[in-house]
Amino acid sequence: MRTRLTPRAWGVLVGSIALLVAGQLLGYPMLQVLAGAGLAAVLVSVLTVVRRPKVTVERVLYPDRVECGQPALARLMVRNESTRRQPAFVAADTAGAHQSEVAVTALAPNGVATYHYELPTARRGPLPVGPLLLRRSDPFGLVSCQVSIGSTATLLVHPKRYAARTATGIRQRHHFEGPVSAGPLRGSIDLRRLREYVPGDEVRHVHWKASARAGRLMVREYVDPDQPRLQVLLDTRTSALTADQFDTAVSVAASILAVAAQSGQRLRLTTPCGTDHDVQSVSDLLDELARVEQATTNSNLLESLPVARDGGALVVLTGDTAGLADVPNLRSSYRPVVCIDLTHDEPALHTGAGVHVIHADAAQKAVDAWNAVPA
Repeated sequence: MRTRLTPRAWGVLVGSIALLVAGQLLGYPMLQVLAGAGLAAVLVSVLTVVRRPKVTVERVLYPDRVECGQPALARLMVRNESTRRQPAFVAADTAGAHQSEVAVTALAPNGVATYHYELPTARRGPLPVGPLLLRRSDPFGLVSCQVSIGSTATLLVHPKRYAARTATGIRQRHHFEGPVSAGPLRGSIDLRRLREYVPGDEVRHVHWKASARAGRLMVREYVDPDQPRLQVLLDTRTSALTADQFDTAVSVAASILAVAAQSGQRLRLTTPCGTDHDVQSVSDLLDELARVEQATTNSNLLESLPVARDGGALVVLTGDTAGLADVPNLRSSYRPVVCIDLTHDEPALHTGAGVHVIHADAAQKAVDAWNAVPA
């Protein structure tokens, strides 16, 4: 807890001392009385606010994940734990660089009050919220007291998404041509292996004979040999994209990947800065894209691509046109190949040498061009 005198209090102190000295020198008792009143006012103010508020404060974010630009709220529940009336105070909560202040009214003994306030969601990324600061001051504004209470929370602001279509024209392959997808798929047609049962597996996939032999429940794990695969390479190098262009690239990636995940495609997100993420769900994908950041690196853009043996689609999001020179060589590993350059003012779609190149400077324009890519 931190207690401090306000500038007004320092003025009262200096004035009171001056009146006291003047009263002594000039022999005016009234000046001494005024000086005593000023000093007493400061002392009473200190005694009024020095007591720590005996309250518990609970903050809940809802939702704790939100798309960029969508509303998010914090709910503040304040409970007076003492048997005495709790004077009013101000609860200040920080969310990134933004601060919200809630005027908490006086609480009766064991009283409870609930307040709501908005959180800023204009920028993508994890937004730290808290800790709470409780501030009290006396009626004259001479002394203020501040105490930190509660813990911090994190609001994940997901990138903004636009209406995109799923990738089409993806070359498919059978499971004997290479490793299958990272995760098992329920309801597929090819048996991959037998494994031990884990909670969440479908009972109809239990292999009873194998379970009897092993002495524990065994289930069949299936894969889909013809499931489309989508590889997205997101350029996180600061030399390729500015901060605003990078946020645009993340929004485009989220738009393309989210609709692909919802349609059942297997997804993989790769960056030149070390990210190599097999996407398991839409929420998993959006959490990853909310946290992804740029970094300074001199690595080659295409060096971060994994060795491709599944013939899926490839989408490259970058601003480094020079780094795309070797993209046509990837046609033997990926199909189709779409490169999205986010540094051009005029939107355009070019197709040549088996590669689709999109020029755009805004996420909506890039997604519109993506939707126009021929199958």
